Amino acid sequence: MSPAKPQRNVQTPGAALRARVDAQFESLRRAAAGGDRVASHKDLEVRWSPIAQWQGDPAAWRDLMPRTIEPNVFLEPAFAFPAATNFGGGELGVLSAYQGAQLVGLSPGRVEGISSGRAVPMFVAWTHPFAPLSSPLLDRDIAADAVSALIAAMSTLPGSPKAALFPYLPETSVAARLIALDAATKGQAVTRLNIHARAALVRIDDEPLSMVSPRKRKELGRQRRRLAEMGHLEHIVSSEPRDIRAAVADFIALEERGWKGRSGSAAARTYAAEQFMTDAVAALSFERKVRIDRMRFDDRTIAATITLYSGDYAWFWKIAYEEEFARFSPGVQIALDLTDVLEADRNLALIDSCAVADHPMIDHLWAGRINMADWLVPLDSPAAFAVAAASERARRAALAPIKALRRRMRRR
Repeated sequence: MSPAKPQRNVQTPGAALRARVDAQFESLRRAAAGGDRVASHKDLEVRWSPIAQWQGDPAAWRDLMPRTIEPNVFLEPAFAFPAATNFGGGELGVLSAYQGAQLVGLSPGRVEGISSGRAVPMFVAWTHPFAPLSSPLLDRDIAADAVSALIAAMSTLPGSPKAALFPYLPETSVAARLIALDAATKGQAVTRLNIHARAALVRIDDEPLSMVSPRKRKELGRQRRRLAEMGHLEHIVSSEPRDIRAAVADFIALEERGWKGRSGSAAARTYAAEQFMTDAVAALSFERKVRIDRMRFDDRTIAATITLYSGDYAWFWKIAYEEEFARFSPGVQIALDLTDVLEADRNLALIDSCAVADHPMIDHLWAGRINMADWLVPLDSPAAFAVAAASERARRAALAPIKALRRRMRRR
């Protein structure tokens, strides 16, 4: 028998590519772990750090919230930290802009490349299935410079992103206008994808916020009276910390019994989602930033909603109803009750429905619309950005049939 030949360490092209990607993102993790200074703009300094570092010391983040030019409840520490804990925030970093010692801008996200299915590296602002909004937090006194500083820093991150993606960005928001202005000053423009409208209650002078016809209200009133004749009907509101966990558990159980339970998308189907919802809502309740409305029939919850608050905005975040009572329209009933409450609150400037485009229920109740889109923002030369935009369009086109199939499966 001839002696075995020594094995040579031959690396295939695919393995070599994976090694480069791993090295690239290892450097990204190291930079985040150290809270490195990555860029400066005028008198602002931008740092990149892991979200876990902020969870250990959230004071500056909390201090920024009441100073923001526009609120984003999904970036409230009470909401964001449980999301990061339960949905795997290991690769999630936070870009933070400082003026001296004061935090003036903040945008969580991650750099995604080939390992995430993106042919061109991009900074992707943080969203997830429970947070359909990516607007950064900006100090109202220095918002324009904060935006410019954050965007300038994105291109310097390890991985060298060529573009930044802001999913679910309100197109008329201050953040969007400042992002567009920053691009325009460089002779470039953003690319808009996934353009759609989201139902909202928008306060404009004394114009009506909802559009429920007298005939519709009369029919809903008739249905409610019929239901009340069959048993004890009551509307319960929970907002205090001592009550909120039981109310969340009640909502999660109700959601599981409906179509989301059948499709596998109910929070109760995964420990992480259930734990996140419970912890986030409980944490917000200590800051008086959440309410849970429940319609109870005898001793049974037949409809429930969760509404979140930050600044002068509110978000109609979640709704569930008991399908056994569908002929009495419990989901519409509780949505209309909540609409009347929100419309009467003069401290609220805008209420976001968090709904998909052309929603069959809320689009017929709320008159306002928020123009939404995913914004792709240039971080490099026009040629590099053109490649990034083309690759993102191709990626979405490839994923579209898969997403359509998932939607059809959920409707069964």
